[in-house]
Amino acid sequence: MLKLVLCGAVAATALLAAPVGYSSAEAKVYNLRYADIGPPRGPRAGALKWWAQELESRSGGNIKIKFFWSQSLVKGKATMKAVSSGLSGMGTVLGIYTPAEFPVWNYANTPFLHTDAWIGMRTWFELRQKSPQLRKETDRQNITILANNTAGPVHLLMAKSPVTSIAQLKGKKIRSTGGWTHLFKALGAVPVKIGFGELYSALDRGTIDGTVNYTPFVKSYKHYEVASHLTEISMGQVLGYGIGINTKLLKGMPQNLQDIMVKTSDEYMDYYARTYMEDSVTAKKQLTAGIDGRKVVFHQMDAGERDKMEAAAAVFKTDWIAKVTKKGIDAQAFMAAFDAVHAKYKKIVADKGYPWETTN
Repeated sequence: MLKLVLCGAVAATALLAAPVGYSSAEAKVYNLRYADIGPPRGPRAGALKWWAQELESRSGGNIKIKFFWSQSLVKGKATMKAVSSGLSGMGTVLGIYTPAEFPVWNYANTPFLHTDAWIGMRTWFELRQKSPQLRKETDRQNITILANNTAGPVHLLMAKSPVTSIAQLKGKKIRSTGGWTHLFKALGAVPVKIGFGELYSALDRGTIDGTVNYTPFVKSYKHYEVASHLTEISMGQVLGYGIGINTKLLKGMPQNLQDIMVKTSDEYMDYYARTYMEDSVTAKKQLTAGIDGRKVVFHQMDAGERDKMEAAAAVFKTDWIAKVTKKGIDAQAFMAAFDAVHAKYKKIVADKGYPWETTN
């Protein structure tokens, strides 16, 4: 609990007036509300819980995180504004929900741009440190991104019948987002805009035939109960999102707590990448064998068909270049910076492996 040098009605008035997520200037303990989009299950939720426990332990109990899972504090699309205003001290901020505010960050959501979860997160977090364009986007919103996230490889989950070719997509109602929406439209499918938290009911009711999805989340969101076919296409990753904190709140903390927050959040990305990769393998085995009698059949797409999909997705990058150029941003220079950092982390993995595999 916050230790306030206030009493009676005065204390109550002060607490009601203070933005959620802030502590009094006289308080030593920061009780922070965290607004999240998903349930308290799966590798990302597990990594967030680890992160919160580490923050509390390393700060000697001076930083405590209270999670509001499954959009129970604010809707996913409202999280950016909630963190920006101080309604929620922290939250999972998604650039894909606010493309007008984060146009540069949304390059991270380009279809077929990434394949590796750790490389993707590390690339975009380092880019944020080097790119003034990325920082300006969040600075304008009074938000600091402490860690980048990933949804992992984007696959296609179908409710009743598998899709293993482009021809089979024609007329299918596919829930999609970001650049994948343009892709499925170009391939003859009917893109449907539905929040990720609404997928279960949409698949169950037949509102959609399928959705872009990610192997561990098919399990954690229990989508296996209403969908039975997953085609592993690896159409890139959703990487334009991360752990956001109200900048005024962060800078108001003592320096030692700021340092703990920054360092622990950096370590979170390695922890999450490792558990994501491990959980992907486990989830596939469990979904294939069946959970509570419900099985998911995994399919592959012919390499030639996948190549055609990747070619069709190129329009997203073209559109992105045009949009940011109109805003006065040197798109070519930014993409060159991305390519350099991306190549750096690919080389690290090729030469040394992942951090958790390194023994010296």
